[in-house]
Amino acid sequence: MGLPKNYRKNLNITPHKQGAAARQEILDNIANPGTYLPKGILHEDMDRDFIEYVKNNINLTLGGEEVPIVFLSIQRWAEFAKTWQFSDVNKNIKIPFITIVRKPDAQVGTNYAGAYNIPGKPTFTYMKIPTWDGNIKSFDIYQIPQPVSIDLLYEVRIFCSRMRDLNLFNKKMLKSFSAGQQYLRINGHPIPLMLESIGDESVISNLDERKYYVQLFTIKMLGYLLDPEDFKVTPAISRALSFFEVVEDDDDFVTHTIEAQEDTGAITLSVQFEPGVNVFNYTVENNATYNTVTIENISSYSLTLNGLPVSIPPGFEVGHGDVLGISITKSDLGASAYITLSGIMP
Repeated sequence: MGLPKNYRKNLNITPHKQGAAARQEILDNIANPGTYLPKGILHEDMDRDFIEYVKNNINLTLGGEEVPIVFLSIQRWAEFAKTWQFSDVNKNIKIPFITIVRKPDAQVGTNYAGAYNIPGKPTFTYMKIPTWDGNIKSFDIYQIPQPVSIDLLYEVRIFCSRMRDLNLFNKKMLKSFSAGQQYLRINGHPIPLMLESIGDESVISNLDERKYYVQLFTIKMLGYLLDPEDFKVTPAISRALSFFEVVEDDDDFVTHTIEAQEDTGAITLSVQFEPGVNVFNYTVENNATYNTVTIENISSYSLTLNGLPVSIPPGFEVGHGDVLGISITKSDLGASAYITLSGIMP
């Protein structure tokens, strides 16, 4: 019994990654080899890859010869017409040819679907890399800013003298955008393209007074800018900084601990009052703003800064050298009491 017609014995099956594996693959492509930072993306990167996209995906071959493609600005068109290498002996442009013009008025991007960036140009942690200097194990924090959304409009024109050549290019363009959009991998970043419109500019003639077909394809790139100059690499603290102070009065004492996280700016001041002690004066060592308090075995408390009362809420600022006074009333006089002030360093 023979195999049915159109039966294929050899199938080229390429597995497609999905979910977390697909996201990791995108991250690996974006990462800059040799560093832990992603690749940046600027105007020239988007222009370069768009030209390559047209050359590699919508190229046209007629009569065994590839139709030339050239990237131009509007201002350079007149100069190009006289110096272009694909011209006849009289320096007239030969057809067919394809031009790419990027409109100079780049617009605020729409790839965030109407969302807004966080104001203030903050940077966000991209990756934490462990480090070791032979004595201390720590890590470096790699931070990047939120990308700046930008829309670029490209005009792709085909100049030809035969309708069938025009139809062929039109077909290739529509097939390329048959899914409604196309994606480019610009320095590893996935950037969408949208076919905005198709127009006709055929009412022109060349120096020989012959009519030409000119069809215009307007393509929008929903890109974004990620400037490598805005990347930051900062060393993180290897551990919290802890300071202990013991104030002895016979067998009664107070213990305080400061924990300052330099990478996040968080700071906490924890004070333990042993039985018999209800007052503690602390000379401030870190500039900070304290806005949260937690207590244990304390029925009431009061705070002073350089002798003046302060409270939480709303919170208060302290500076190096200030004297912070804490006075408490314990619920259980025979047990230890605890108070913790939390805030942030500038």
